[in-house]
Amino acid sequence: MRKHLIWALGLAAALVSVGAASAAPNTQTITGTVSPSKLPKKTKAPVSLFINVASTNPGNPFQIPNPTTLSKVDFDKDLKIQQKGLATCNSSQFGAATTTQQAKSMCGDSLLGSGTAAIEIPSGPAIPPVKISAVVTAFNGKGKALILHTYNTLSGAQTLVGKLGPSTGGSKYGTTLTVQVPPLAGGTAVITGFNTKVKKTYRNKGKKLSYVSSSCKDKKIQFQARFTDNQGNVATGTFIQKCKQKK
Repeated sequence: MRKHLIWALGLAAALVSVGAASAAPNTQTITGTVSPSKLPKKTKAPVSLFINVASTNPGNPFQIPNPTTLSKVDFDKDLKIQQKGLATCNSSQFGAATTTQQAKSMCGDSLLGSGTAAIEIPSGPAIPPVKISAVVTAFNGKGKALILHTYNTLSGAQTLVGKLGPSTGGSKYGTTLTVQVPPLAGGTAVITGFNTKVKKTYRNKGKKLSYVSSSCKDKKIQFQARFTDNQGNVATGTFIQKCKQKK
């Protein structure tokens, strides 16, 4: 299987047309789900959070997007991400061969959730890309970090480290997750989709806390994705989930 990946990468590098990227920006989408959707109007209650982002580009063969170099995901100001007292993971212990199970064994106390990533390797102007599915595992990191460990059986592991901070995406949002995305497989592979579901309750000094909690002040929870590609283009996608207020 690894020989198959090497062959695919070699073919992609050999074809000049594959290396060309569209001058047009990618088309970016995002969906988000907070569960349960019936929440207090003012106080915040524990929830699970699912985020799914995807990119395409009509200017490229098979609509393969230009590679993303920087991703920013904005979360509604009713959402709160709580890390105080929660165990952290040191991502430097993950290597290129670290499997999902090994990562969980190293950082089980800081495990937040999991998901999947869709990866495509261009094979030529008229040849469909090689498609790979990777397992995503999310861990809590030091310094307001979210660690996203990805693993697939063809190319192994890659770790993305996101930073959580105050919103930079507008007044609708309260928190922004910023992730620097390094070249994948030497720059020949592209992430076309990425999703993660996080849910974690824990105790700190005898108090029960939730990694993610939310209220429903205006009966909607808003999400935004702002992704920059390797051509410097920024593509934006938004999504609104309706929520109900508990009486």
